[in-house]
Amino acid sequence: MAAFIKHVGKHKGTSTRLSVVFMRLPDEPESALAVYSDSLPDKYHDDFMSAIESKEGQAAKELYEVLSRKVFWNGQTMLDTLHREGLLHKIPCDSIIMTPNPSTSLPLPDLLTQMDEITGGKATNSPEEMGQQTFSENVQEQIDMDAVGNNKKIAQNLLTQAVMLENEATRKRTEAVRFDPSLAEKAEKPAKRSRGRPAGTTAKAMKARAEAAVPTE
Repeated sequence: MAAFIKHVGKHKGTSTRLSVVFMRLPDEPESALAVYSDSLPDKYHDDFMSAIESKEGQAAKELYEVLSRKVFWNGQTMLDTLHREGLLHKIPCDSIIMTPNPSTSLPLPDLLTQMDEITGGKATNSPEEMGQQTFSENVQEQIDMDAVGNNKKIAQNLLTQAVMLENEATRKRTEAVRFDPSLAEKAEKPAKRSRGRPAGTTAKAMKARAEAAVPTE
């Protein structure tokens, strides 16, 4: 019997495979947000599919819950990355067919109706359940919290590398003086670097990079 995988489906008109991240938008209940799985860049594809197939992914009611916690190989939160790089697509709910296995096809609207019947028509992520926060605010809060955690890890790694480099520099200065004692004074007072900004970090260059990173339609 084929494995049952939640969150996956296809586009009704093109049969293109996709993964549904948000089954229903709070302000546009007739639309969903999905990722065209097969069109993901190779650097993201495997991590993304692993997140879906993980125990957490299959236990989640909606895929965004897991993607807001999982990270790609580069340490960046999946949900934030997909949004930033324009990989989330708004699609009418009635254009999505859920295909949890090869022998099952269920229109997304039908699935949502079944879910509403189970919950009595109450949204699974209502403002009451979120402490009067909107659905979007809650997701953004999760993204921000993950970003802070990732930044702390990155900062700690950079600090560790800096200490290692400082120790290595001290060792090399000591070794240099051993070979040539006349360098003792220079070794104690290493030359200061220029205060000029590194290439590519001027305001103009940074603006150009930002504009180039904006996804096109």
